[in-house]
Amino acid sequence: DERDLHVIIFDEIDAICKSRGSTRDGIGVHDSIVNQLLTKIDGVESLNNVLLIGMTNRKDMLDEALL
Repeated sequence: DERDLHVIIFDEIDAICKSRGSTRDGIGVHDSIVNQLLTKIDGVESLNNVLLIGMTNRKDMLDEALL
């Protein structure tokens, strides 16, 4: 594909993608964010020419599915 490359960078991705079930906020907001992000990344439509980079120094806090 000859289209331009799109780069999306998440700095400190651990702030929004904590391991599901690890926070007790009562409404599951963190779990919903992780679920939505994973759905977009691994959705039905392919993401051609998109490079997603997540940066963190707390890899131990990230959801396993995101790794």
